Amino acid sequence: MKGFRDEAEFRRVFERVFELMNETPAVGRKLRDAHAPHRFLITDLGIEFNVTGAPDAEEAKGRFLRWTWGPADWEPVITMRMASDVANRFFQGKESVPLALALGRVKLSGPPLTLLQLAPVTNPIHPVYRAWLKKSGLDHLLA
Repeated sequence: MKGFRDEAEFRRVFERVFELMNETPAVGRKLRDAHAPHRFLITDLGIEFNVTGAPDAEEAKGRFLRWTWGPADWEPVITMRMASDVANRFFQGKESVPLALALGRVKLSGPPLTLLQLAPVTNPIHPVYRAWLKKSGLDHLLA
């Protein structure tokens, strides 16, 4: 794995990761129902990415999450600081959150138990994300 070529590639890929979670109710709905907005600070690229549950009207249309690049108009319950390669490995199921926390690869602000309870919710997306990377010719991002 060589990592992301640049910030634009990271943004394009992570837009797709969260679209995949929206398209997978077992993931998107559970994250929405947890009422635990997340902030991702991608340290090596200087990116802020905020995710929260979609409003009820959006859920009725099959959108469970909403996100924004940069500051959001909601406060996160959890803020995670990590490098882009750590985020990429996590969404492929190749980065253990407890281990990443213990080794300092992920720095957490907020209740650790909330993160540890929610991390497994994304498990169904791991093979879908990996398949999308392969299909999209992004083999350099496979972990």
